[in-house]
Amino acid sequence: MGSSIWKAIEFAEKKHKGQLDDEGKDYFEAHIEHVVKILYNVTKDPDIICAGYLHDTLEDTDTTYEELVEEFNERVANLVLECTHEGKKDEYGYYFPHLKTRDGIMIKFADRLNNISRMSAWDDKRQAQYLRKSKFWKDGSDKPMDDAEELYIESLQG
Repeated sequence: MGSSIWKAIEFAEKKHKGQLDDEGKDYFEAHIEHVVKILYNVTKDPDIICAGYLHDTLEDTDTTYEELVEEFNERVANLVLECTHEGKKDEYGYYFPHLKTRDGIMIKFADRLNNISRMSAWDDKRQAQYLRKSKFWKDGSDKPMDDAEELYIESLQG
């Protein structure tokens, strides 16, 4: 493992220290490390791996874009920025206006895949909204959000 990756691990562990996920588990161990494990299955690019470790630092810690450029490099900082939501959550979720590149989308997919695999602590409405927002294909269920959520909740109940 390169020195930049070790640096990203240490940086992310420090920034996320004390944070817990929705199940009360250490956030770095329960989420960040798993996102990177997913990424390692598809790339060994050190900037992408670094950005995987750092992907939540802009939205969940006091880290700044400038700090990421200074500590790592502009490409890593830009990839983290791509994965960072902006604005407030609305009925459709958060928006990612910078998410444009293949590498940024790869990181975001790894993030979403890990979130989907560990969302059992979420209520049904939050799960339905997250799954709906995660879909990028049309399957005929593209009804207004409330109807789609009701269909999903009904499917959970059997």
